[in-house]
Amino acid sequence: MKRTISIVLSIVMMLALAVVPSLAATIEVKNVLDGETYTAYKILNYTKSGDAYSYYLSAAEYASIGSVLEAAGFTFTQSADGTLYYVSNTEALKASGTSDVAAYLKSHVADLGNALGKFTATGANGSASFTNLGTGYYFVTSSAGSLAALHSETDIATAVEKNTITDIDKKQGKEAGTYNDTQLDLNIGDSVYYSVNVTIGKGADQDIVITDVLSAGLTLDQNSIAVKKGTAAVAATNYTVTNKTAQGYTLTLKAAYVATLAEGDVVTITYTATLNDAAVIRDENTNTVTMTYSEQSKEDTTVVKTYDVTLKKSDGTQALAGAKFNIYTAETGGTALKFSKDNTGYYLDAAGTNASAEIDAGAGTGVNIRGLAPGDYWFEETVVPTGYNKLSGRVKVTVTENATAAAEITIVNTAGVELPSTGGIGTKIFIACGAVLAVAAGVVIVTNKRAKKEEI
Repeated sequence: MKRTISIVLSIVMMLALAVVPSLAATIEVKNVLDGETYTAYKILNYTKSGDAYSYYLSAAEYASIGSVLEAAGFTFTQSADGTLYYVSNTEALKASGTSDVAAYLKSHVADLGNALGKFTATGANGSASFTNLGTGYYFVTSSAGSLAALHSETDIATAVEKNTITDIDKKQGKEAGTYNDTQLDLNIGDSVYYSVNVTIGKGADQDIVITDVLSAGLTLDQNSIAVKKGTAAVAATNYTVTNKTAQGYTLTLKAAYVATLAEGDVVTITYTATLNDAAVIRDENTNTVTMTYSEQSKEDTTVVKTYDVTLKKSDGTQALAGAKFNIYTAETGGTALKFSKDNTGYYLDAAGTNASAEIDAGAGTGVNIRGLAPGDYWFEETVVPTGYNKLSGRVKVTVTENATAAAEITIVNTAGVELPSTGGIGTKIFIACGAVLAVAAGVVIVTNKRAKKEEI
């Protein structure tokens, strides 16, 4: 009897972090992950006679799961009549450590099956409960990782979830290696550099599925996807990339690889995308990543914006047709921006094969020019409506961040002959002509005086 009590108490100490011996009807799991499925496997029967306790399997149960429990670290002794198998080892379990037992059982839960009973509960509001279980010794686990369980001889056995869920964080930047969470304001055609950091939680050992979805205004560079742990590339055999299109991809970190990672390890996925002509204007062009691990799901979103200008042409009172412009980012010098045209107006298209620098103001009532980042833009008139005077210089318009309406610029041409301005070429011509006439008049006067003297 003393030997039996000693064995039971030793097992309790050994397996306190791996299994829950329930002496009553309920196991409560604390600190759970909401939505996660928790499973309790009954692995040993329990009996008590006076002050003596025993844990055992029937011959049929031993035939079903005895080898799994023995591989985990249990040793069994067969009863004299061969109908029962009692747990008999204590020192070996103590030496192996409960974490080894728990780790083995968790990786072989499929082999435990339903020999003595299998029960499930779903985490909600931080807890999960198994009720009406009956007495016995239970191994409790979840798809998020094995549980650390506490032994109790009260009516309620308590297990505490000590695993943490894997986390995800998405950032973006205008340059590779420079990432943050802030909104980017870009021109159509600009590249966006993305970084998705997956931080491994404690106990993670299943597939981690990352699904990245780009809005229509962003085009994924499908050849740019790279996976690293720290500065080292992750071997391609450790993950798969599927559903790869211009609008996203699905990347799965394989369970076998995940199981080799430690809590806090970070796996980083990087790639690039381009803001395209389908980008919504003055609104959010989003890139949303969703990470799924077991029953858990997390997502993170980044935002890119671009803006527009409405160009109007006028003679001061009414719309004026026939004008064309180039657009620059400086008041003087520089290279004109290039645009392509569609049914909504013009859009910035620096790399477009058929793009042109010239913007046609059309009827002058308003032409939309989109895909511009915040900043100053300068309009230079290249074609002047017939009968109107050309502008003397470039005209500025400012595009502001988070604008809710298109920036507007109305460029006015005046009609009629333009008189020369002070200091202009016309003034110089008049002065030169006047000087010539003055000299000629002087010559005539001098000549007349001499002629009169000679007559006298």
